[in-house]
Amino acid sequence: MSEAPTLTDTDAAASTSLREFEARARAFLEEHVPRRDTVVVTDTMSAEVVANEQELQKKIYDAGFAAITQPKEHGGQGLGEAESMAWGALTAGYAVPRMLIAISHGMCGPIINLLGTPEQKAKYLPDLWRANTLFAQIFSEPGAGSDVAGLQTRAEKVDGGWLMTGQKVWTSNAQYCDYGVIVARTNPDVPKHQGITMFIINLRDPAVTIRPLRVATGEYPFNEIFIDSLFIPDSDRIGEVDKGWDAAVAMLRFERISIGTSSTKSTGPLSFEKLADVAREAGLAQDPAARAALVEAHVLEQGTDLLALRMREEVEAGIDLGPRGSIAKLAGASANFRVNEIISDIAGLSLVAWDGPGAAYPPLTKAFTGAPSSWTAGGTIEIQLGIVGERVLGLEKDPSVDRGVPFRDIRRSA
Repeated sequence: MSEAPTLTDTDAAASTSLREFEARARAFLEEHVPRRDTVVVTDTMSAEVVANEQELQKKIYDAGFAAITQPKEHGGQGLGEAESMAWGALTAGYAVPRMLIAISHGMCGPIINLLGTPEQKAKYLPDLWRANTLFAQIFSEPGAGSDVAGLQTRAEKVDGGWLMTGQKVWTSNAQYCDYGVIVARTNPDVPKHQGITMFIINLRDPAVTIRPLRVATGEYPFNEIFIDSLFIPDSDRIGEVDKGWDAAVAMLRFERISIGTSSTKSTGPLSFEKLADVAREAGLAQDPAARAALVEAHVLEQGTDLLALRMREEVEAGIDLGPRGSIAKLAGASANFRVNEIISDIAGLSLVAWDGPGAAYPPLTKAFTGAPSSWTAGGTIEIQLGIVGERVLGLEKDPSVDRGVPFRDIRRSA
């Protein structure tokens, strides 16, 4: 018989170290972070929410639980994937900052880490991981939403850097951010995908104007940004000149992975538990049609959570999801679409009529009104289907009339 495998001293030390990390993490969470089932999860950002979550994120970082796998020289903890996965599992039940750092940590930090210079990493990443500074992703334009490569914001080469002028739109929470990662047209004489460059810009610069966009609930989660002759030093260019499309694709992949893998057992208004409460309040707890709809909502929630968990574990184990990240985004958006229909059927008129001040939207109504944004945020459902079809399943590309045409020769409506 073969001998049973035995732990080496290195394995035993690693196991002990991981147990110690988990014990520290549990103690920290119990002391500093409320459990998710004791707070109302909100998708609303405000100056107060931002300040509170920044303060909590600083505590998490200082305790050694943020940027866990990032190199120490770039402000990270220098630990392994095992610690990262352990932290992810332990925090599932706690109200750690998520929305505040979703873009900074899920999209901007990773692209700077992937393509940034050593100087950029040293300058930006430590404060980013600690949430001393917040970053925005600045891609969409009024005439170039899902077609990011159709952007018209331009950056012209000048002595020492670049001069940028243009307009962006649908930039999430930019009013609270310090910096942004942006793509701009640097060469109109080549096809549209080839003349784009990525930069870091200072959103506090006087040449940048941020105007919040009011949504149906009266809140301002998105912004339009006007850039008027903003000087950007070349040291804040990310990647190669005119190679920004590849950088944008990588960052959009980070975005879709971040969106798709961020699902946790929800205590928010759209969760199964809250929907079940609504059904009971409406007297539909024993109604066969309502119960069947609730079962469907539960299955959708469990399915998207498990898919997110699987992909999150792959990411934390160092496995590149590539375009498969769009699968999680597609699944989550599709589930939200169906859950919104179920909400409408169960809640009925209570979604549009309630007691109290007219501006005080009930949490369920606010969530119901805002849910459709998930069908476009991070790329529309149609875009996700195209990515999965072409880059995961290997299907033929959709026909394109502007492929290979210099950008300045493309006919545009604006």
